[in-house]
Amino acid sequence: MKKVDLIPTWSEPLSITEWGGKFKKTIIPAWESYLNMESHPDDLIVFFRVILPAFVVIKDCTLLQIKADGYSKESLVKFIEQAPSREEFEKNFNNFKIYDLFSGAEVSHESSFEQAAELLKRSWEIALAVAFPQKKFVVSLTNTDRDYGPTLSFYTLREKGVGDN
Repeated sequence: MKKVDLIPTWSEPLSITEWGGKFKKTIIPAWESYLNMESHPDDLIVFFRVILPAFVVIKDCTLLQIKADGYSKESLVKFIEQAPSREEFEKNFNNFKIYDLFSGAEVSHESSFEQAAELLKRSWEIALAVAFPQKKFVVSLTNTDRDYGPTLSFYTLREKGVGDN
C-alpha cells in the first residue's frame, strides 16, 4: 500500500481533538465527527473559494480575484504601472492575512491559524500550477512581528528585468 498525500503536514487541529475528547472514543477520527455534527455543506462551498481561489490576469500580473473585486480594470492598470515592478505589485496586492479571514473566530490555539496558513499555501501552490502551467510562482508565508499573524502572498517568478515598470 502506498499513501499519496498532497498535504503531508496536515494534522487534526487541537481544538477538534479536544472537542472529540468529550465523547466516547470511536473508530471515527474527531475531525470527521466534527464535520458530521457541526458543519454544513455550505461551509465547504464557501471555504473552497479561498482554498482554490479564482484569479484575474491583467497586464501580465496574476491577482487573487477576491482581492481584485471592487477595483476597476483602469484602477488596477494604474496601480500596476505606478508600482516599482510587477513582482512587487503582485506581492503587495495578493497579501492575504489569515487573521482577517477568521476575525470573528474564538480560537484557543495559535497553531490553528498557523496550520490553516500552511494548508492554504500548499493549496495555492497547486491552484496556481494547475491554472497557469506555463508560469512559475513563489507562494510565501510569513509570520513575523511586522505581520498581523500568518500572512500569505504570491507573485510570478520572472526573468530578471522582465516585468519591471
